[in-house]
Amino acid sequence: MGKSRNHYDVLGVRPGADMAVIKKEYLKKARLLHPDNNLRLTQQELKRRERDMKDLNAAWTIISNPEKRKNYDQTLNRKNQEDTFREANRKISQEFLEEEYIAKPQKPSVASQDEMELRGFAKLMKPLPLFIMMALIVGAVLIGFLIGGNTGDSTPSNGYTPKISGQQPKLCIDLAPVQEVPCDGRQDANVWEIIGVNDKCSSGFSYEYRSQIGGGYCVTYRNQ
Repeated sequence: MGKSRNHYDVLGVRPGADMAVIKKEYLKKARLLHPDNNLRLTQQELKRRERDMKDLNAAWTIISNPEKRKNYDQTLNRKNQEDTFREANRKISQEFLEEEYIAKPQKPSVASQDEMELRGFAKLMKPLPLFIMMALIVGAVLIGFLIGGNTGDSTPSNGYTPKISGQQPKLCIDLAPVQEVPCDGRQDANVWEIIGVNDKCSSGFSYEYRSQIGGGYCVTYRNQ
């Protein structure tokens, strides 16, 4: 079974990368996945890229927030330690079973006290990774419930390009973290709509969650 990707894998950066590097990679991937750049793809490929965009925005929402990133890093470190411990237990159990099979005579015999103790120890060791896995899953769900934000519908439903030529955005924002900035050409994105947490952006706009307003911005990225 392949190893599941974490938020840093989705963003394409190392866990210790600074925010400038992470922001650069996020914007590059967001522009690549935007529907305006994928008009000739099949419906199946479009849906796959929509899922990739949602994963990207979910990762960015956590990693771009210093407090959420700190909590996520702690959870990730604990998970890596548990994975290492679980793999070590698996190898130990396998070695015990292999040694028992090799050493055991290939004829009916009554198990000695040492053999019974060895088998009992191996049986105790085998369920341990499953217990750790269940505890890890429960912990991750609780942490996600406490610190997770609603990332919203991060991609438009089709490749429609909004008619904004000649219009002025409502405001401009940077993305690390999301904050209002002057519309002087150096901003990361232009805001055209401000919506509630349960609303959706018009076709052609991307969604950026903004917890301070209980909703989010419908944006186009600079140079998009």
